[in-house]
Amino acid sequence: MIRVRQTFDSRQITHVRQAVLEQFRRPEIRERVHPGDRVAVGCGSRGIHRIDEIVKATVDCLLELGAKPFLVPAMGSHGGATPEGQRQVLASYGITEESMGVPIDADMDTVSLGLTPTGIPLYFSRSAYQADWVLPINRVKLHTDFSGPIESGLVKMMTIGFGKERGCNALHLQGTTNFARVIPEAGRSVLSQVDMRFGIAIVENAYDHTAVIEAIPGESLFEREPQLLELSKQLFPRLPFKEIDVLVVEEFGKDISGAGMDPNITGRSSVGPVVGFQGPKIQRIVVCDLTEASHGNGVAVNVADFITQTFFEKLDLKAVYTNGLACCNPQACQVPVIMEDEEQAVAAAVKTCRFIDQAHPRIVRIKNTLRLDEFEISEALLEEAKSIPRLEIDDP
Repeated sequence: MIRVRQTFDSRQITHVRQAVLEQFRRPEIRERVHPGDRVAVGCGSRGIHRIDEIVKATVDCLLELGAKPFLVPAMGSHGGATPEGQRQVLASYGITEESMGVPIDADMDTVSLGLTPTGIPLYFSRSAYQADWVLPINRVKLHTDFSGPIESGLVKMMTIGFGKERGCNALHLQGTTNFARVIPEAGRSVLSQVDMRFGIAIVENAYDHTAVIEAIPGESLFEREPQLLELSKQLFPRLPFKEIDVLVVEEFGKDISGAGMDPNITGRSSVGPVVGFQGPKIQRIVVCDLTEASHGNGVAVNVADFITQTFFEKLDLKAVYTNGLACCNPQACQVPVIMEDEEQAVAAAVKTCRFIDQAHPRIVRIKNTLRLDEFEISEALLEEAKSIPRLEIDDP
């Protein structure tokens, strides 16, 4: 295997706390915070770079302006759909009551917000609903199962994240292939009943570093979030090859992607091939390990062909089933072929590839789908790699 480095757009914010403070200094943002306001600050389950610092800076700004913030896990059914599990997810990112200096209300109870115009039932965190207003903090990026002008971001957090298990399930019953319509429709209905004065949107670059931190007023959300999504797409990393026989993924996890590994990188989602995928054709995928931050939730690993015994032993099937069933997607709970270790898994993957030169397989080995700036390739891909300007190749 040969080490390769890939160059992307490297714009980033070095001082994230200062960036948050600057957003709160904007008059149109600052004037929305009133002394005594009880503010429900939504925190999700994704592994966002320096999310603890961003949340802490937000909380500190609210406190300085006289508000009374508290944190609400806005992560649907993640963490096993229990208060303790959702607290543990936040703690794995450094977000605790002690580190943030404010309470965390992880209650899973919801209130009904009625129906959307097309009859979809809506639910919202009761503790957040009882606050004076809600402030979601989330990364804007491509979703793993659908494409549209609004995908993963503040709108999705307001509908599915704050919906807890019941709200998550109600929307997933519509099918993720319909989310390009369902999420905006649900979002408009939620925002007509829940006071979201502004949210903190984050965009990351291809190196998984913070590129943008922006406070978006609630009334501008449906205009601004699609623009940030387009920026996210421009910064998004890719695997640069046309065909890969075997993709080896060192680690899979909910902190990396909602799907464990991003379908926008692999071309596979738990519900089938990604429509319109422009990346490489991949015959087999091997997954080696599950991140600790996943807390045993390996849902959507069904997209892999082979996993290791190490991965399997880390699975918490209760957490997997809770997440998969809440999303109305039992196939995402299915487990691939289990091999003793990575070596045997890769050998089996190569053996089962069709119409390839098995003596010289095209193998790519990545850490995870967030880290595509450096990876390994087999010798069969060396000549193609040399023809790609943005790749720097170590001496074999």
